[in-house]
Amino acid sequence: MQLFGNKKDTEVSKDSSQEFVAGQISNFQVAILSKRSELIEKVRSLLFLYNILSIDIISLELSELKEDPIFNKYDVIFLDIKDEDNAALLSESINKFLPIKATTILLGSHDSIVFSESLSKKGIHFLLENSQLEKIPTILHTRSLTAQGSQRVGSIVTFLATKGGIGTSSLVVHTIKNISGLTNYPLLYIQGATTSPNADFLFEIPIPQDGSIINVKDSLQVKIEDRAWQYDNLSSGQFNITFIEQNMGLASSFKHLEEIINFSNIVFIVINRDPYSIKIAKKMLDEISRINTQNSDLLNKRFLVCLNDNLPFDKRNDLRDEDIEEFLDRSIDFRRKFIPKMDKFKESYNSSEIKEISSAIIGNKQNNQNNSKSSFTLLKRKKD
Repeated sequence: MQLFGNKKDTEVSKDSSQEFVAGQISNFQVAILSKRSELIEKVRSLLFLYNILSIDIISLELSELKEDPIFNKYDVIFLDIKDEDNAALLSESINKFLPIKATTILLGSHDSIVFSESLSKKGIHFLLENSQLEKIPTILHTRSLTAQGSQRVGSIVTFLATKGGIGTSSLVVHTIKNISGLTNYPLLYIQGATTSPNADFLFEIPIPQDGSIINVKDSLQVKIEDRAWQYDNLSSGQFNITFIEQNMGLASSFKHLEEIINFSNIVFIVINRDPYSIKIAKKMLDEISRINTQNSDLLNKRFLVCLNDNLPFDKRNDLRDEDIEEFLDRSIDFRRKFIPKMDKFKESYNSSEIKEISSAIIGNKQNNQNNSKSSFTLLKRKKD
């Protein structure tokens, strides 16, 4: 029984192929077999963060598992086994009911090395539901033919301004504030050296500009670059998400475009209605299209355009949304209207516009402002 997702995706095509595309984990068809909404949301949020969007939720208990033709279409199947501790029976049931071509990941609470190793010998992955979900990206990359190793790297979300002074920093900071209010997991914001160093103003605390990393709240750290384009420490594994901001409107920045999109999972191209901003955005999109023909890894990435009205919209003189979309030859993904008052500006991290952007990053729809942090999960929990 499917709870949400595209209904037509549950139909098995007679011509469907079980071939797996090398290196394109975003193309994986994934099923989560569980009745526990909290566990489902944890896995779904993590997959969404890595741009795996084709996810079906099938509501069933382990005891209800049986052979079903629908399983043949999935590349990856997550199975909730709760506290089941019999590895032999589990492996037997899985080989009986699930296709052998599907990568199978069991999620449960039985904490035993012997149990885990017994399943591993059968080619079945087991993860502790409360402490090991961070291993999912590694398993999926290994599943891909172009896996780059077992060391986990957090997700990189990059905001690229198309010119200075269009409000990119406030857009990023308000998005980070919103996300950090939904999770206890460690986040890092790097304000690039090509931007105006105003993170201290936006967070309303002193932040040194010497490249050091400081805490601004429980699980959020900030760094203002003293040297641009120095990203050797991104694979440290310390942060679930690293947010990077740079200004691509500078001639010296554009030569780094391919470098920064190569290590980013999600790229936001931030524009306003200034013709120069639109021109730079078009140049970036054309370059991304060119790179995409040479590098299939870009198929796993999302490139999103955000129109940030940092000035009042002049209907007579400013470019309209449809004019911008026609020039860019693509739609605008997000819009943020001009905020005229400072008090509303400071609180805008709770606006529906920012929540929509946050949802695109972590894959959660925020319908209830009273939801606890535990309902919005990403990767591993920050260590004490």
